[in-house]
Amino acid sequence: MKISNFLIGVLLVSAACSSNTKETPKGYKYTMLKEGEGEKGNVGDYLLINMMIKDANDSVWNDTRAQKFPMILPIGESNPADEGIEEIFPLLKKGDSILFKMPAKTLFEKQGGRVPSNVDSTSTFTFLLGVKEIMNEEQVRTLEQEIMQKLTSEQMSKDLNIIDSYLAANNIEAKTTESGLRYQFTKVGKGNNAAAGNQVSIHYAGYLMDGTLFDSSIESVARANNAFMEGRPYEPLTLEAGSGQVISGWEEAILLMNKGSKMRVWIPSPLAYGPRQRSAVIKENSILVFDMEMIDIK
Repeated sequence: MKISNFLIGVLLVSAACSSNTKETPKGYKYTMLKEGEGEKGNVGDYLLINMMIKDANDSVWNDTRAQKFPMILPIGESNPADEGIEEIFPLLKKGDSILFKMPAKTLFEKQGGRVPSNVDSTSTFTFLLGVKEIMNEEQVRTLEQEIMQKLTSEQMSKDLNIIDSYLAANNIEAKTTESGLRYQFTKVGKGNNAAAGNQVSIHYAGYLMDGTLFDSSIESVARANNAFMEGRPYEPLTLEAGSGQVISGWEEAILLMNKGSKMRVWIPSPLAYGPRQRSAVIKENSILVFDMEMIDIK
């Protein structure tokens, strides 16, 4: 299983305890600053760690207290190509805090890069690492889900506060869906609402909260916002409702509309592209605003 690296919270290293220099089978030295309790991890397990990295001038390059995610390191089989650092991981227990050093050249080349010009290539970096937990694959998956749910909930609350403040400031009476969409019909249509499986054709214009247009199917709107693209066809977008072809905020909005209706919808980022940067304009966690017109439903 490929587990993404996460970075978190508080450095657990305690220098108050007497140091204890140890050595891996390949001769890689590390210092035990604090010894924990319990069993060591096995190949296939993961270390949930806290870490700080400092250069030779004591400048901090990475401190997990500034990150949202924990760092998770896999305990793998011994690899002859490893310099020996990876041999440390199977030796650690929950609660262990260690210090080890790595040459700058090795550190940056392991990342596939070169030593930066502002770093002495003969210097060493110091790693302070504390083991918070030893986890199996199922526990890691559960942790990932819990973290993502928490972050999504926090971002949703933040986005809704921004949207609702904007609506209140501009005296806009918008309706709300259970998921968090805010919408306002500007024209009433006729007939039944679109349903999952229908082929729908929609004209649209998409904006950021500051009014920046990032896309439109309408040529006049694109020209008015200096976003016209020569050679691009300006026509309604046709898709199957409920098929997952578009962001979830759009999927929900489509089912609120009938033929001929026009609507403005404010979509919180968790119902749009979330923490992904979609384009140079649509940054991570961007709230999107769409003007939508239902041209046809089949």
